[in-house]
Amino acid sequence: MTAITIGAIVVVVAAAVIYNRRIWRPHQAAARVPRDGLTVAEIIAPVGSLAVVLLVFVLVQTFSSWAAAGRAETNEATATLLLFREADLIGGARRRDALRKEVVCYATSVERQDWPAMAQRRVSSVPTYWAARIRGAGVRLVRARGQSTAGENLVARDGERAAARQDRLGEARPTVPSALSWLMLAAVIVLLAVVGAATMAGVETRTHLVLVVAAAAVFAATLILIADLDQPYAGAVKRRPTQTEFVRTQIAAEVRPPLPCDAAGLPTGVPGFRATTVPLG
Repeated sequence: MTAITIGAIVVVVAAAVIYNRRIWRPHQAAARVPRDGLTVAEIIAPVGSLAVVLLVFVLVQTFSSWAAAGRAETNEATATLLLFREADLIGGARRRDALRKEVVCYATSVERQDWPAMAQRRVSSVPTYWAARIRGAGVRLVRARGQSTAGENLVARDGERAAARQDRLGEARPTVPSALSWLMLAAVIVLLAVVGAATMAGVETRTHLVLVVAAAAVFAATLILIADLDQPYAGAVKRRPTQTEFVRTQIAAEVRPPLPCDAAGLPTGVPGFRATTVPLG
């Protein structure tokens, strides 16, 4: 969409300026068109208002989604840290350490597997694998004699983590419909075409060119920014897993190796496991 936006605006501006120099101005000088530029202000006003209102409205919406992605990641990282701390209630050092290591692997897989997948509007199966193991451990503790309190706390914290992850994944889905994106681009193109082609008689050519190019740059930058904000995990202003990385570094220092996963969060010693990604619905 970014390449289409830039290409369309460049072509329209170039064509409008050429038309203005070679056809509009000569005809205007020969009094073959009205000297007021066919009341350009009346032509531009409705289209300009539509373009500006659309851009402002959608920009606010996409920024809200971008900010929500950051909050979701923070909530998930916090829930992951609390889940790691809840393991202190588990009786038995081996069982406690095993769960802690799985939580570390989950945080690693979110950073190394889920995040790149979300940039492509997909979701990785690796965090889901570790989440299932953590929840399974909590459920077994609920059913075990003398461990029900620890298990209930673990299940509750895991529910918070799961909800935060769903919020994070939800922000990877597009919030701007394709039809609205095309409408914004069409409104901008029409506006620039009119501004670039039809001028008042007294407007100096160099001033006109500067104004048209400046307007085109501002509108193009706004459209590109909207597209980037609509995908919080890719583009120039993409979100990074800073909170998850911070929590993972913190809790990884408290467990003894080896971990049941590699540096990318992939489980080790599980021959039948294969990391996959699926599109976000």
